[in-house]
Amino acid sequence: MAYIPPLVEGSLRMAIEGASVAQGRPPGWFQRASDIRFVGYDRQVDDTVIILQIPRIGEAAEELYRQRELWDTRPNPEETAFEVLQHVVNEVAAENGESALYDRQLLNRLAKIRKVFGTEIQAIQLADAGKSTAVNEKVAETAARLGTITPPTRQVRVAGVLDMIRHSTRSFSVRIESGEDVHGVMESTESVGTLAGFFGAPVLVIGRAVYRPSGRLLRIDAVRIEDGTGAPALFSKVPPSQTDRPIVASRLKLSETGRRGVAGFFGTWPGDETDAEFDALVPDLRGGFVSAQ
Repeated sequence: MAYIPPLVEGSLRMAIEGASVAQGRPPGWFQRASDIRFVGYDRQVDDTVIILQIPRIGEAAEELYRQRELWDTRPNPEETAFEVLQHVVNEVAAENGESALYDRQLLNRLAKIRKVFGTEIQAIQLADAGKSTAVNEKVAETAARLGTITPPTRQVRVAGVLDMIRHSTRSFSVRIESGEDVHGVMESTESVGTLAGFFGAPVLVIGRAVYRPSGRLLRIDAVRIEDGTGAPALFSKVPPSQTDRPIVASRLKLSETGRRGVAGFFGTWPGDETDAEFDALVPDLRGGFVSAQ
């Protein structure tokens, strides 16, 4: 049972805030919506039935549901946090690498539960509102595998227009040059207060890109947000993941085809920036940040 509350809490935060782990004191809505109470147990043949009580999310976090929706994973207000966990388990069992219901931290939490399975415990059946979902060793192993293939986070800068802010969940949305929305989460509730003056204006988001198992961007964990007026177009793109691939020695040789600059050295530069634009970016790279290209 020690594994269940952290999974419920992580699933709830992921669905509401877009990140399963957060710094600082938990907000009131989160404490109420994840308030699990033990009310009894029973025995049915070889199964132990543990009865728990938990409030509906819409009742526990009423103030959140009065606001405009930002994250498309926000749960039905009639559901409980246990049902949200069921959705997460179902997505993991289906090996959905595109899912926005979990990040690597939540996958790691679910993977740890495989320690409890053996000859005495074959599965944990989560039952809520007539729906039942099994958590077993296979699900835990799948979670571990998805966590392993998820690209590591990387430092990025993303430029765009601050299109939406939700103070209660530390989340925001930036619309980049292509018209796509990049979702982000501030590192603390206090830091969200700095965003109000930038609403509807160009901003530069500085933080870490977090990815899905598929490699697509999930969110930006923002350290800070600055005025983005005049930010290079290079940053107004969805930052791709970087995989740990071995460097092929032949690609380190200078090109023999007459090409110069970056393209001549690497063979094929993945962006469409000129050498002058790349040179202008070098000081930023030396500062510890990786561009969106």
